[in-house]
Parts: sequence; structure tokens; C-alpha cells
Amino acid sequence: MQEYRHPLGETLRQIRLILADGAMPDEILAMVDLPAWYLLELERGHITCPDPDTLMLIYDCYQITADQVAQFRMAPDLKAAITTVITAKEATGQTYRRQSKFKWPSSDLYATAYPVVKMTDPAARNSYADILRCVRERIEWCPLLITSFYYRLSPMAYWQMEAAQLPVTDTVIQILCQRLNVTNLDVFIYAEDLYTTLCQHLNLSQQDIPTQLRLPMSGDRH
Repeated sequence: MQEYRHPLGETLRQIRLILADGAMPDEILAMVDLPAWYLLELERGHITCPDPDTLMLIYDCYQITADQVAQFRMAPDLKAAITTVITAKEATGQTYRRQSKFKWPSSDLYATAYPVVKMTDPAARNSYADILRCVRERIEWCPLLITSFYYRLSPMAYWQMEAAQLPVTDTVIQILCQRLNVTNLDVFIYAEDLYTTLCQHLNLSQQDIPTQLRLPMSGDRH
């Protein structure tokens, strides 16, 4: 069994004080079905065997993972380790805000005229980039900035995937499958008419578009 430098309770307390800027437990848990006393009892070390799924919910409230919490608990300086996450989040936020001001060129043009990433199967009629773009532009009518958030990417990384300049990652494929409620994307990859196939799969008519697909839950693990 792994030996930790810091107990879970103290780690959670410092996460709340540092990452959440001292927010009260009821504020932290406002979006999940957990009572504030449960988090307080965890912080005090009174719950020795917490339910793993419950812990995941709490971690999601802080937008951190179980792996990060384990790293905090192993760190020589607990507070410093947690503070580094804030620094990284701030840097990411600055990049996100800067990229949000870009006027993005047509991803369709780049994917068609200057593709860097191509499907390995010659029988494929549509690429992952095509599916992402069709869902965003023709099903959801969603700005690129918002869509990039759904797939947990920077706007630049998302545009590069949609424009076939970067490979679409397994995580993005899994989130897209989740949003479309399919186990894989084959039906769309080999579809003669991608837009029609998407509409039929989603049981949509033109009167139903734009529509909001299922949003990926922050706690989903793939």
C-alpha cells in the first residue's frame, strides 16, 4: 500500500483553502448531491474509508483528478504542490482568453485543401475532423470557443483537430461518442451523407436544429 506524506483530510482542507480560495463546504458541493458535513468530516479525518465514487464527485467540484490528489499527498510541501495547480490554471486561462479573440479561419478549407492528418482506411468517406465540424456547425451551430470547452481542449488545439492539422485524440473521440450516444464512430465515418446520417441517428428534423447534444460530465472517466 502506498505511503503518503499527508493525510487525505488535511489535503482536502488545503485544497479547499487554496484552490477554492477558502470557500465554504456548502459552496463547494452546491452542484452535487452531497451534504456539507460530509466534506467537513473528511477534512477532519473522521471518515477513514470514504466511498471512491463520492471522492470523485468532490474532486470534480475542484476540477482536479484522483491522480493529482495522490501527487499532493506525496509532495514534500503540500501547500506548494497545490499552489502550482493554481499557477497552471491561470496560465491556461490566459492562453484561453488570448485564443478566444482570434478570428478562426475555415477549418473546412484547411481540412480539404491542406490536410496534415488523413484517415488510414481508404474506404472512409469522412474523417474525425469532418464529424467534429459537422456536429459543431450543422447540428449545434456552436462557436468554436464553446465547443473546445466541451472537449477539454484549448481553442487552438480544437481548431487544429477540426482542420485536420492535428490527430484527434482518443479522449476527444470518446467524448464525441458519448455526446452522440454511440460506442464508436463507424456509422459516421463510412456514411455517404454525413449530415443526413447524423440527423437520422439523433432523430432530428430541420425544425429541431440547432440542438444541444449531451454535455460531457466532468466526472466521466474513459
